[in-house]
Amino acid sequence: MSPALAFLGVSILGTWGIASIGLIAGGIILLFFPGDPVTASDNTLGGIVLLVAGLISGGLMQVVVSPLLGLDAPVPIRAKEIRPHAQMTRWAKVGLLRDFPDGLPKEVRARAQRVVVVRTGETVHALNALCSHARLPLAGFPGSPIRPEPIKDNCIMCPFHGARFELETGKVVRQPFSSQFNNEHPFLGGIQSKLFRLLRFIPMPYQAFPVPKFARPTLTAEDMQTYPVKVENGEVYVGLPR
Repeated sequence: MSPALAFLGVSILGTWGIASIGLIAGGIILLFFPGDPVTASDNTLGGIVLLVAGLISGGLMQVVVSPLLGLDAPVPIRAKEIRPHAQMTRWAKVGLLRDFPDGLPKEVRARAQRVVVVRTGETVHALNALCSHARLPLAGFPGSPIRPEPIKDNCIMCPFHGARFELETGKVVRQPFSSQFNNEHPFLGGIQSKLFRLLRFIPMPYQAFPVPKFARPTLTAEDMQTYPVKVENGEVYVGLPR
């Protein structure tokens, strides 16, 4: 990608994102801080319209602009769309076995697919890199305080909201926002769980506007896509669908 195109894409993404945040902030202000109730008119409808417009705008921004920047759109992969390993016959080399830390998730690019690879001793597993709950990376954001969580009980945990998945099967064994996670992570768990519930239980926008599935907040995670892995001569290969 040329620097000019990258600059243009980032500029569009930033401007669109700021506008979406402004709409959401305006909706929240109208809904929860409407001003003097004696002189001000009812701002509930206006607040809901701004809030929904901001959510839709933010979702469309990510779906439309993110692929142009080489990023994944936040469209979740449902459990019903999981493919069996028998269909994963296109092998891609993702690195040397020694490149992967023991017991710690690491995200790689297997051709165009984002995959999280986990090595536990000499055993290697691979899953879709993005959590099925909110489409956030299971390996966290590099260079940020949100880092990958160590593997425990042969399960991988999303560092953002605490959902846990079996390494071998991808089955969800703990839903996000558990009481334990919320207590240990006041912002990512306690505060965000309240925000998710607030956005989820505002029924009017979903009745008045066609909100896409990816823009609808959810409190549950689904089973994850896993990939076959083989190690040959110290090199790790991940099987991808043809």
